[in-house]
Formats: sequence, C-alpha cells, structure tokens
Amino acid sequence: MAESKEEKLRLWREYDNEPYLPGYTRGEFNRLPPRKKSREWQKLTQRVTSYLGYWKTCDVPACRRARACRGFLSEKQYSGDPRWHDAFPPCVGPRGARQPEVLAAFPAALGYPPEEDDGPKYNGRASNRPAGEDGEAS
Repeated sequence: MAESKEEKLRLWREYDNEPYLPGYTRGEFNRLPPRKKSREWQKLTQRVTSYLGYWKTCDVPACRRARACRGFLSEKQYSGDPRWHDAFPPCVGPRGARQPEVLAAFPAALGYPPEEDDGPKYNGRASNRPAGEDGEAS
C-alpha cells in the first residue's frame, strides 16, 4: 500500500517528536552539533559510572570531591591518540576499556528490575530430591 505525501509527513513528524534522551526529542537531538551530542550522551553514562563507583579511582578531582562522576572528555581526549569513545566519560578509559561493564550495568543503574531467567524451572522428580524438601517424609 502506497502512503500519501501527507501520511509520510505525519509519520516523519511523529518519529521526530519521540522522546529520546532526557530533555530532548529525537529530532532536537539529531540537530545538535557533534560535540553537544557527545556531552549529552556523557551525562547519561555518568549516571552509570557513578553507580559503578568509578569516581573512586578517577583522575578528575571534581569526581572524587562530588563522590560521583562529573568528568567530560577534554579536547585532547576527543582528538588525541589513543582515541576515547565520545559517549563515555574519561573514567571509562581509552578505547572504551571498561565500556562492556558500563553497558551491562545500564538497566540496574537506571532502576530497571533484573531480567528473569528463562531457564527451566523443573526441579526433578520427588524421588531424586533429598527427603524433607517438599514436606515429604521418607
């Protein structure tokens, strides 16, 4: 089914107005300059690095004083070698050294409950379990 021009425009506006990051819709965020986008991503990942306690070993004095991640990448870290990932604060390290830990901690740091284990729930036959587990006497 072919969409009309008005329908395409409506869908584009709807996509553009979706909430994206705190304080920004998708369209507003996409129109930001690259460094500003990087800073906004770093604000979000600072919550996770604070949750993980990276501020305890951080090189930025403001982080240690605040007992939370407050650091942003410097100009040298943006453009120098080794390259730093521009969505993470400096405590993550060059080349995203601790990036997997940060990404794994996102749900817990932002308050989402842990995912349930989808593994088997079967506990075996009653005869295979030790006596007294299900109130059975042997």
